[in-house]
Amino acid sequence: MSGGDNREPLNKRPRTNRGKSNHLVKAPVDGENRCHFFVAAKGRFCPLTIKIGSKYCGEHMVVCDSGSTEPATRRVPCPYDPSHSVDFNKLKRHMEALCNSRPPAIRPAFTNPDCNVTLLPPGYAEKSFDECGQLWSSEALAKADARLMVKPGEHVYLGATSSKVFGDLSSSSHELLARAKPEPPDEATVRRLLRPVVTAYLQATLLAPENIESAALDDLLELVRPSEDFPVDICTHSALEKRSHVKTNPKHVLQQSSLIGHLGKRGLLDKQYVFIEFGAGKGELSVYVHAALNPGPERSDNGGSIILVDRKNFRQKYSIDDQNSKAESLQQRFERIYIDIRDLDLSKIPELQTVDPATGATHLRPIVAYSKHLCGAATDLTIKCLERYQQAGGSVAGVAIALCCHQVCKYSMYIDHAHLSTATTHGSIAGEWCDSQRAEFQHLTTMSSWAINTPAPSQPNGDQQQQRDGEEADPGAHYSGLSFDQRMRAGHAVKRFLDIGRLAFVRHKLGMKDAGLV
Repeated sequence: MSGGDNREPLNKRPRTNRGKSNHLVKAPVDGENRCHFFVAAKGRFCPLTIKIGSKYCGEHMVVCDSGSTEPATRRVPCPYDPSHSVDFNKLKRHMEALCNSRPPAIRPAFTNPDCNVTLLPPGYAEKSFDECGQLWSSEALAKADARLMVKPGEHVYLGATSSKVFGDLSSSSHELLARAKPEPPDEATVRRLLRPVVTAYLQATLLAPENIESAALDDLLELVRPSEDFPVDICTHSALEKRSHVKTNPKHVLQQSSLIGHLGKRGLLDKQYVFIEFGAGKGELSVYVHAALNPGPERSDNGGSIILVDRKNFRQKYSIDDQNSKAESLQQRFERIYIDIRDLDLSKIPELQTVDPATGATHLRPIVAYSKHLCGAATDLTIKCLERYQQAGGSVAGVAIALCCHQVCKYSMYIDHAHLSTATTHGSIAGEWCDSQRAEFQHLTTMSSWAINTPAPSQPNGDQQQQRDGEEADPGAHYSGLSFDQRMRAGHAVKRFLDIGRLAFVRHKLGMKDAGLV
């Protein structure tokens, strides 16, 4: 935030405690109207209320409720979006007309399942879900996506629990609500996996010592410098100046201002381009991109073409001023596409096509791609999507992506397996699927989350400080055998190693020689 204005933000509200409530950590007692489902990821019980005679709320009735007095009520995961559950007796109606994630009756021309996946598993075209469903689901491939495999209203469940697309969806299984995670590797495996990755990171960032081949991993981790490996280049843009004074949490406005500032710095805020926001959500960033394209008090609603891509439809679209009726009309002028980037063929979007009146030939318009929050594999899918657009004859003038969530990267979707092979024990030969390399990749993506982890809450502050200084009394407390500080550095190295591979791909495949990480 620029300037020296220390005024209180206009919409500042009293700070609340967003930590875990103490009563939610304890199991509900008899007579307490609270769900009995324990949310392992949050370390507490679900706070939602329950029906009389039931132990679970509506969402968690999908688990076995042996104490329920309503055995006829059976909830199953929605095939279109397993993040919510449905009364089995109402499933057909839900899929036919109620589910917000149901697919369109007519599939758009720009839908091409798995077109942006880098590497498909062997036998993917011939095999069925019953044979390979677990693998396909863990890699988030199209053949495990009911929105592509099940027609609207089709009753995919057989009997009470079985689905012809998703196999056994028994309501007595707790595993449906838990993400499958591989067993953590032992200390020797961790060190074997980390050494080539940390070495590659240090070499790419020019931080490598002369004796890098003989240096111990612990010594190499000491050289990882999260604040020095890439240049710091924080930009700002006047389009968000007003918002910077009224936003309670400045994090988002600073990120958005910097992203738009980088576009402007490189001469990409030009109406000759079509602007595409990937993972757009409510469209907040694009509203300010539009403002940047149309500066001044009299902003044109027709200034600049903007396409928003997201796989979900968010009900509350963002507007600059909730009191301004023109803000809603602005969102309506954006072209919204609801699709998984995995299946998006940009060259088939009508708004990107122009027809030469003289020859009748179809040409593709030049585009600028950007995103503020493109989780893990979505970044790789986007880069692949842009490469295919260029191969179809289109032009990508620029890309600005804030990288995040490396822990949810997918082996099948990572953009450059040749780069990955430089630091894994098992390599992918000529772009072929390798189960052993995939297992190593899954371990590495898990390690990437160490970069932003905090010490366990059970440790006193003194122990946390000792961990940060790398002076743990018991270095073997963690399965990796690394101290907290070492894990933080290792996680950062893994993140940047994956990003370096993406950068090399953008430079060589998209032809953006000046692309960089900042």
